[in-house]
Formats: sequence, structure tokens, C-alpha cells
Amino acid sequence: MLTWLACQLAPKVADLQQAMAPPLPEPSRHDALAERAREAGERLAAAPFRPRTDVDAWGAFMAMACRDLVTAEADQHPDTAGRTPNYAPYPEFQEVEIPGSGGVTLHGRHAPAAPGAPVIIVLHGLFDSHVSLYVVEYAVSLAALGFHVVALDLRDHGRLRGRGPPSSLGIHEGRDVFAAACALADKTGVSVGILGLSFGGQCAVRAAHEATLAGRPEVLRGGVLTLSAPLNVHEAVLALDDHDRLPRARRLRARLIERGAYKVFDRHLKLRIREKGALSHPVDDFEDYLREIVLPAYPELPNLVGSLLGVARSTQPSVLGKVALPVAIVHATDDFVVPVKHLRDAQAAAAGNPWVTTRELPAGGHVGFAALDPVGTLGMLGAWFGTLRDG
Repeated sequence: MLTWLACQLAPKVADLQQAMAPPLPEPSRHDALAERAREAGERLAAAPFRPRTDVDAWGAFMAMACRDLVTAEADQHPDTAGRTPNYAPYPEFQEVEIPGSGGVTLHGRHAPAAPGAPVIIVLHGLFDSHVSLYVVEYAVSLAALGFHVVALDLRDHGRLRGRGPPSSLGIHEGRDVFAAACALADKTGVSVGILGLSFGGQCAVRAAHEATLAGRPEVLRGGVLTLSAPLNVHEAVLALDDHDRLPRARRLRARLIERGAYKVFDRHLKLRIREKGALSHPVDDFEDYLREIVLPAYPELPNLVGSLLGVARSTQPSVLGKVALPVAIVHATDDFVVPVKHLRDAQAAAAGNPWVTTRELPAGGHVGFAALDPVGTLGMLGAWFGTLRDG
């Protein structure tokens, strides 16, 4: 009843795919990928973004959550995760399976485009899936722009929920996504890009890191773009366990939304803990979850939680300082779930690396850019991926 009432009071926001997208720019005139990346970064920085002033970050977050309550609940249970009918109005999106790494097979949906069109992989946020409504909206909108689109589930999410190894904070997810990108590039011969939303953005940057380590940056020459990504994983985990590290809500409605959001995160974590049955030590928070559930599933990783967090963190020179393909990081200053510090840490880590571009927006909340300015959001996506597409 309280949820129903809250959703009645939530602001109304437009669906992304109902917005009129600006035309795609011409592909970069440069043959060298480095020059194409520079031009894409300039166009991304210049793309207009004019957020609504009548909706704040908290209201946008609530509005998005209220539109997808059924999927959000279904995605936490292995028997129903990744199966809600949000793609039903879009029959062009067909189920697909793509090999990841370490024997994992990724599941999702694929919408074909014209021969020679680039492929964009869309990655969801924490505890969501490829059928989450905001993911569907981005996937459908990118398809309308003329891209092949593949929306995939990450480990222990969606169709992989409860059926494989747990999340590894992006380390193995990055390898999975890079493997998927290689499979798509080898099959189609066209450029592959990644749009990473929230946690999906961390996994996208890890995929760029894997492509660089493998000496195959051309696989992801279509570019990596992240929105609201928790790139400082250490800080993100600490904040999930201690909410005082996050920006605090001031008004009553915002405080209620804040409390509800963190209760949802905690409940989803507890579901995963209970599924593991008896454990050697009590598990109460995310750090304990890493120690008792994640680390035993990945024996090749360091055996201390602190070390794992350090390895997974993308805001370090060994990751963002060395990626050798186009990466763009977009964040809002009013993000209360993943504060803008993550972007600023990324800027510091990538200092001097011409492959990495960042854009800090004055509003947008947590992955709420489309709710506040759908046309501007599509303009940024088009500017980045359109410039980098094969000419």
C-alpha cells in the first residue's frame, strides 16, 4: 500500500524511446582510431543536455523504479529473473546466447540492423537484468538509431541469476563482455561498442581493459560509454555497507526514497546470502558477502577482501591510465547512489591518457539522464557511437 501511494506521488517522466533523437553525425573522417576517439570525445562534450528543473535526482530515481516494479522483483529469483515481457512490444529483439569466459554463456536479446551497421552491447546495473525497463529503453532507442543491439545479462543477474558463479565486481564480467565482443566482431566484421549503465559501466571499462591487455583494442573500436558507473569499487562497497559515506537527503520525500532504495539493495543481497545455505561465518553486509561467497568461487583471485577490491577498482592508472581504445565516462553531480567522486577519481587515474574522455553533468541523478532530458541523452549516445562507427 505504501509503495502504491509513493508511486502515485512520483513525478511522471517520458519513455526514452518516445523522444525524437537527433540525427547521427557523420562517422569520423579519420582512419586512425586515436584521432577518431578524440573527435568522438569533442562531439560528446558538445552535445546539448538540458535537464528538466521540476524533477530532482530523487524524484527521477523513484519515477524509474515505479515504472518497473514487477521486473525489479522478478529479477531477484532464479526462476523468474530475466523473463518479464518488457520486450514483448519489440519482436525484433530475439533471445540470444553468446559465449563469455571461463565456460560462462551470456544470455540476452539481439535486434539486427542493416548489414555493416555497428554492434552496441548494452549492460544493466546491479541487481537488474537485460529486461529491466531502463535497459530496454536504451536498447530500443539505439536500435532505432540504426545499430545492431545486444542487451546481455551479467553473472548472477537475469538468466544467470543463481545459476553460475557470483558477481566478481566486474573482473570476470569484463572478461565475459570482451569475449562476447570478440565473438560478435568475428561473426559480423563490424565495430563493437558498449553502453554500460551503473554497474554495467564498471564491467564495460573492465572489458576495455581486457581488450587492451589482449592486444585487441580494435575489437571495441566502436567505443565504451558509461553512465553513472561505480568505477571506484572499493568506495562503492564501503558506501553500500555504510550509507553515511553517501550524499544525504534533506527533504522528507527524498529521505523516504533514500531509505527505500537502500532497503531494496540490502534485501537483494540477503536473498543471495540465503541461497548459499550454511556458511563458515555470519554474513551481514557486502564486504562479508565478498569474503564468504565471492572469493571461494574465484580461488585464483587474491585471498583478502581488500586485495580483491583493489584489483577490481578501475580508478587506478593500471586500468584507466592504460586502456588503448575510446572510453567515455558520463556522471551527474547529483548522483546519490554512486557519487560524482567516482568520475573524478577516474579523471585522476586517466590523467594524460588521450583515449579517455569524461563529462560531468549538473543533473541526472543515478542513471536518470533519460528521465530528465531524453533528447539530450540520445544526442550524447549518438555523438559518441555515431562518430566512432565504421564509415
